[in-house]
Amino acid sequence: MTATATARIRRSPVRFDATALERTSRDGWDIVRRYSDEGGGPWLVDLSHRCRWDLQHPDVGNQRPFGVPVPSKPGEVAISDGFAVNRMNRTQASLWHLGGNDRPATPSGVGFTETTDGHCMLAFLGPETASVFEHLSDLDVFDPERGLPRLVQGPVLHVPCQVVALGSNAVILTLSRGYGRTFAEAALQFARPCGLRPAGEARFDEWFVRWASTRSSDPSLPSR
Repeated sequence: MTATATARIRRSPVRFDATALERTSRDGWDIVRRYSDEGGGPWLVDLSHRCRWDLQHPDVGNQRPFGVPVPSKPGEVAISDGFAVNRMNRTQASLWHLGGNDRPATPSGVGFTETTDGHCMLAFLGPETASVFEHLSDLDVFDPERGLPRLVQGPVLHVPCQVVALGSNAVILTLSRGYGRTFAEAALQFARPCGLRPAGEARFDEWFVRWASTRSSDPSLPSR
């Protein structure tokens, strides 16, 4: 059997009604890097191919997945070297690989479960992102007194989500894979008055590099 025959084909749950201008294949995923008419934002970007894990541990606050300390309190987010570690509750954290193209290996040790194939991941970027979320959810994603980045868990378009606000112009969320396509279509429809449109992975990469460059690379510093 050839290597091609045994290669794993992985498909995103999201399909945008837009013309792809640039595509790439990575780790079995067919990824759109750019669409032909992305405009000036705000944008919706499919990041379902980015690796994600759940970590469950009775002493989760003292763990350091990928060298990033798990935040001490639920709702807090630590980001370093392209990894986001989101404290969910007393014993659980979620890990997202946001930076770079290389697929990282699952961390060694017990308690890690890869969730990449079971969930959808979407990024909302650019101007009017806060207005976009006013059309999609009653969640208080941008509470200025709690600081950013931070994690909020709750319904968006009536679907349970993990929502991380990186800033006033960037929100990333995950949800069950089965909701992915209809969720993305509904988000584009309900936020149409704000000008929300699809964008490729490159749009997120460019934004994340700029955003990360403004932050300290020391993961021991507070993440907000």
